[in-house]
Amino acid sequence: MIGAGFSGICMGIKFLEAGNRDFIILEKEKEIGGTWYKNRYPGAACDVPSHFYCFSFAPNPNWSHVYSPQMEIKTYLKDCAEEFGVQPHIRFDSEVELIRFDESTALWHVSVAGGRDYSARHVVIGSGGLNTPNIPHFSGLGNFTGEVFHTACWPKDVDLSGKNVALIGSAASAVQIVPEVAKIAKRVMIFQRTPNYIAPRLDRAYTKSELEMFRKSAWRMKMLRLRLFLRYEFFLTPLFLRRSWLRRVVAKRVNDHMRNVIKDPELQKKLVPDYELGCKRILISDDYFPALNRENVSVITDGISNMDETGVVDALGKHHDADVIVLATGFDLKKQMQSIEMIGREGLSLKKLWAEDPAAFQGAMVPGFPNAYFVTGPNTGVGSTSVIYMIEAQAALIMKCLGLAGKERLIEPTQAAYDDYNLKLQNDLANTVWATDCSSWYKDEEGRISTLYPRAGRQFKREKLRLRLSDFDIRQKSDRQLTNQQIPSQ
Repeated sequence: MIGAGFSGICMGIKFLEAGNRDFIILEKEKEIGGTWYKNRYPGAACDVPSHFYCFSFAPNPNWSHVYSPQMEIKTYLKDCAEEFGVQPHIRFDSEVELIRFDESTALWHVSVAGGRDYSARHVVIGSGGLNTPNIPHFSGLGNFTGEVFHTACWPKDVDLSGKNVALIGSAASAVQIVPEVAKIAKRVMIFQRTPNYIAPRLDRAYTKSELEMFRKSAWRMKMLRLRLFLRYEFFLTPLFLRRSWLRRVVAKRVNDHMRNVIKDPELQKKLVPDYELGCKRILISDDYFPALNRENVSVITDGISNMDETGVVDALGKHHDADVIVLATGFDLKKQMQSIEMIGREGLSLKKLWAEDPAAFQGAMVPGFPNAYFVTGPNTGVGSTSVIYMIEAQAALIMKCLGLAGKERLIEPTQAAYDDYNLKLQNDLANTVWATDCSSWYKDEEGRISTLYPRAGRQFKREKLRLRLSDFDIRQKSDRQLTNQQIPSQ
């Protein structure tokens, strides 16, 4: 298992439930958490309510807020790993460099930085999409003499008190960072390329009586989770269909909310998107717009020409002095998909394959890569439900495939099933707002969407329950392979 975030911990729990203790989880960082270990910037929190952003089989009565902060989510994952017995199977500081299939033994060989090597019958990739920072090229950035860092690499000891902070970007991480940094910085300059739809978050702390109720009544937590699920399925999902009257209504309400909070007419103009709601990620925040009203916060929409030793020069030639540059520029999902070289049958390179066409059968398997699985592979991202819901559905699929293959067989999707699945997927994606004419991280340079799933979450789950054996190539290993397959004791 590669990765000790939500995917890795979920799979580890499912392995143990199935009675399989002969597995390890390789994690490149020093702690459990994945996305929630790396992203620890001020204000970091999830944009899905906490009682839905957790495992269905491990409800947490102790969430402090409707949308709990990063540290609580990280702690929750660590607690799950310990409670379910996954922790002893994790190997930290183990960055995977190469995964190679040996056809002579039918084993996968996993090479880890430092010269370590593991062999396994099955390999599961659980490295999430929000892992590889996107660092755009800015002319002169290397000449800047102050601190520069990406939001996913936030220094533990950085002090922004009294500093002039240039924040590059205005999307998900920026709307969480700005309200916190604006409280202590001398000045915050937000370099915005594109405005976003930002809806009210409606976050709040749970009361003592609510927390006590959750601790005493598991069914109340289940009912809350169900209500959240239904809200996402039947309200958010229709927003992403290409022809949706609901989207126009919601877009007007979101923009009206912004105008009610932002009093400066010129600033209002800068914050109104010129594309359809949902084409880019819809953001939520209670305190971003109020922060923009502060005298020490400014929104700059003139673009960036270059950077020099002391700050940022916009496209109009105006220089903005800065002590610190923060890159809130998101993540590179395509690079993340290609971050680990994986060599399958007959020397097939996944990196080369996905450089041209990132795709998978059910988001989990690729022809030519037997007994290899992806938890959050291509087209498993969501716009209308919790990614944890999707991870659990993928885990069920992977466990079924592991059961079909066992110790003596190899399993992979047929080319026909792979092609058919992705053709239908792309046809459905063409009928979503994500395919409309706006630039977003959902799409690659050719406009292909390899990130998102175009249907409701419950349909994604149903697909995993209706596996057809005809979609898979399941074959026995040779006698030689059967006598040589050995996994070193861990």
